[in-house]
Amino acid sequence: MLRRLTAVLATALISVPLAAAPASASTGYCLPISGSARCQVWTGKVAWVADGDTMLVDIYGDGTRTPKSVRIIGMQAMEQKVYSPNPKKRRGECHALAATARAEQLVKAGGGIVRMTALRASSKSKGRPLRSISVKINGQWRDIGADLVRRGLTLWQPFAGEWAADKTYRRLEALAARDRLNLFDTDSCGRGPYQSTALSVWVNSDADGEDSKNLNGEWVRIGNDSGASIRIDGWWVRDSGLRRYTFPANTVVPAHGAVFLHVGRGRNTATHKYWGLTAPVFENVGAAAHVIGDGAYLFDRQGDVRAWMQYPCLTGCTSPLTGKVSLTVREQTVEHVKITNTSAAAVDLFGHVLVNKPYRYPFLNHTVLQPGETLTMYTGSGTNSGLTRYWKKTGSILNDDGDAVSLQTKAEYIVECVKWGGVSC
Repeated sequence: MLRRLTAVLATALISVPLAAAPASASTGYCLPISGSARCQVWTGKVAWVADGDTMLVDIYGDGTRTPKSVRIIGMQAMEQKVYSPNPKKRRGECHALAATARAEQLVKAGGGIVRMTALRASSKSKGRPLRSISVKINGQWRDIGADLVRRGLTLWQPFAGEWAADKTYRRLEALAARDRLNLFDTDSCGRGPYQSTALSVWVNSDADGEDSKNLNGEWVRIGNDSGASIRIDGWWVRDSGLRRYTFPANTVVPAHGAVFLHVGRGRNTATHKYWGLTAPVFENVGAAAHVIGDGAYLFDRQGDVRAWMQYPCLTGCTSPLTGKVSLTVREQTVEHVKITNTSAAAVDLFGHVLVNKPYRYPFLNHTVLQPGETLTMYTGSGTNSGLTRYWKKTGSILNDDGDAVSLQTKAEYIVECVKWGGVSC
């Protein structure tokens, strides 16, 4: 594992000189990288590192020498159970102590002095000030969160209103996942059951229609591409925050099948489980609100992440359908969308989604189009048959004056799009 880190750490440690600022109304770059947004800035001295995303800091200029618990913006460490300045007394989930140790190592290298930033001074998490935290090493400020996320020691976690680090951390997490570092090394906590089985995660973060009124339309699909069933009782799913769902006894993902975890309430069946939450979990992508995605992660009993999905796709984005299908849209009279295989070989729509915001039609089963074949999707109601499908929407959903229909991967990479009336994809 350490050999993998050698070539990749530079990405997380990009830095530029920044002047330290006292607590009294200073402003500066949010992160020590070029082009960062501007934030309010404080400095202080770390008393001790509680865990990978929290430290106790004596904040200069606040009128007291009492250290305050400060929560680092933009990332989430695995849970630590026992907190202590003495590393030998700490206890926690797999990867928790490694994140704490790395954060502590960076703080010590910087002499304990930290630079803290936030877009809003009032931002808090469970009563703790939310701050990005950097340390000065060899004359350069280095962002602690970027370092831990790039090493795969923590998950990227968006916080409402504190978006300055999101784009950077989201990209660094994608690189850590690509390189299979720490959390993304599927047997780093010990070799578990079904280690060679091809498991997959598909999160439908944007439920059809309005998310708050369709909680069970927000789901996580655990897929099993192998020829043998897999027991996942005691395994758990989480988003980037602390919310997690543990699969009950006798949960089995069938061979070449899937188990769905729905966010809302319902009655569990063999292949459909219900989280029982009362609000959406997964962040929708929306530039206006500075929301750029989220992720879903499947952990085994040992704490290894066995499969995951981060969205939208940022690195290595592709689709087996690229350049092989076309879309045709008829927005008047009998509304429908046609997907045509324009290639010389068969294509499969499984794992893709037909999107006409706010509506989404995921292809959850293998749907094969032979060369020249067309699938017709009517927006109204009817009975599916062969290559004729129905979206089952009431009334017109395609806007004659301007709209867009796209075929995307499950990670929101656009394969093909038809737009009109000045609307973008």
